[in-house]
Amino acid sequence: MADALKLVLQRLQAMTTPGAPFAIVESHTIEKPYGWIFFYQSTKFLQTGLDQDKLAGNGPIIVNKYDGTIEFLGSTTTWELIAEYESKFLAEQKKRP
Repeated sequence: MADALKLVLQRLQAMTTPGAPFAIVESHTIEKPYGWIFFYQSTKFLQTGLDQDKLAGNGPIIVNKYDGTIEFLGSTTTWELIAEYESKFLAEQKKRP
């Protein structure tokens, strides 16, 4: 998981504007057979807990442990999007010899 976390943090750093860094909420990370689901939030919100500092529209990030791909999911219907990713992953696994 450490490598996957490092990949996500690098990707988030590339997206960060000065003064508004993102942080992984590690206590919410979910391990799945295909990889990890990471959730992130603004560092400021994690420090203050104030709604005005909270990110909006930030869905979870999936890191595939087999190929290292990173997929940012939207914030709407999050669990449905995760289920869709899982179905797609399982279908691809069945195609492999």
